[in-house]
Amino acid sequence: MIEAYLLKLVVVFIIIVVSLAVVYYSVGRYSIVKPGHSGSIKIIEVKYISKNRGFILMDIEDSKILLSFDETGFKKLKEWSNEENSNI
Repeated sequence: MIEAYLLKLVVVFIIIVVSLAVVYYSVGRYSIVKPGHSGSIKIIEVKYISKNRGFILMDIEDSKILLSFDETGFKKLKEWSNEENSNI
């Protein structure tokens, strides 16, 4: 009798592990943002001034952009090309 419960426990455990593995690999395969893949937009740094205010420094292909954000949205403060950055 105990062997029947143990067999059921092992079968349920295997079903759960296989289900979790299938979900993990399917989410990783079909997700929009994949870790470790480089794109053309990179966030270099984020600095918070207060709870909902701060600055974001981004690198987008051949330029860097400084943005500010708050409750109303995002504002572009300055944009540099990579040629200008090499002189700094």
